[in-house]
Amino acid sequence: MSKTLSAIIAGGGLGGLATAAAMAQRGWDVTVYERQSALRASGSGIYIWENGLRVLEALGAYDDAVRGAFEGRAFEQRDKHGGVIDSAPVGAGKRLITVKRSQLLDALRDTALRAGVKVVTSSEVIGATPRGELRFANGDVARADLAVGVDGIWSRVREALGLETFHQQTAEGALRTVIERRPGDIPADDAGKYIENWNAERRLLITPINETQIYLALTCPERDRAARDTQIDKALWSDAFPRWAHLIERIGAEVSWGVYSIIQCSAWSAGRTAILGDAAHAQPPNLGQGGGMAMQNGLALACALDGIERAEAIPAALEAWEARERPLIDHCQKWSTLYGEVAFLPDEVRTSTIRAAMAHPWVIEQINRAAHHVPTGTGERARSVSLL
Repeated sequence: MSKTLSAIIAGGGLGGLATAAAMAQRGWDVTVYERQSALRASGSGIYIWENGLRVLEALGAYDDAVRGAFEGRAFEQRDKHGGVIDSAPVGAGKRLITVKRSQLLDALRDTALRAGVKVVTSSEVIGATPRGELRFANGDVARADLAVGVDGIWSRVREALGLETFHQQTAEGALRTVIERRPGDIPADDAGKYIENWNAERRLLITPINETQIYLALTCPERDRAARDTQIDKALWSDAFPRWAHLIERIGAEVSWGVYSIIQCSAWSAGRTAILGDAAHAQPPNLGQGGGMAMQNGLALACALDGIERAEAIPAALEAWEARERPLIDHCQKWSTLYGEVAFLPDEVRTSTIRAAMAHPWVIEQINRAAHHVPTGTGERARSVSLL
């Protein structure tokens, strides 16, 4: 009988739990280490495109993740006068849902636990080695056949392995919150839409996530201190987006602020230790693919290691995994970053630029490439197995 291989994962977020579940379902002995005292989602709402939904189906987490979620039919951009800049349908045969991030995390957690994953909380990882080791703040060391760092933009695993080549924080960030959804909040003509409103360097993204809640993202440059204050200046934001003042007025105290990170690495692994998610390929959220790319890459990692019986074979499998998956993730990161640059154009220039770009089929293909991709491990066989 072949030896059961073991994996230790730093980070109990979306990417970490998806990776853990996928590996445990393939026979690995998996332990997830989370620095917080409980598994908790950061952020408010999240977009899950077709590629991410396929991953959830393959893992068996789909039903719980999307229960009651809002399924949009179009993404619309508007100028400061409320005029439509561009209205893009999701596309025939494709899906886009939005859901509370905590619901998605809970679904992945439950899927991982059902597969036999062990979760250890209050465990702060401060380093790693290429030998499949994680080092902890209390001095402990965990060893396994494989170690994976899915520990965010300030990844200590990435730092210890010396893999980072580029880390830039953007000039733009967002205030995020969830408000109560009431009848009449969204006009009948706008039903089924995600609406992104622009006014100078500020924008307001309106995202229903279920029947009772709306996720709001209020975006501005970090230097715009009045606008980025988590004690929301409701008059300021309502003046910028008067049509949506009734939503802005409903914002409560639970508001987070954060800028975005763009991270590139020389490689996604060293020896028998790998990184993925924000630790390896963080990107701005402009294409709604940060979570999707993390889950997709975690499943792809598990597929790349499926059937391996000796730890000595892991480094080569990790190199093959990166070679297969990195081109698409690099592409998605590039276009998400490029999209963010239009925030700093004058209003009239932005409007004409977006209209011209979105009228070209080539641009549409670049923007939608990740969303329309069939991720590794999500073929018909993978989906049927997940439903057993």
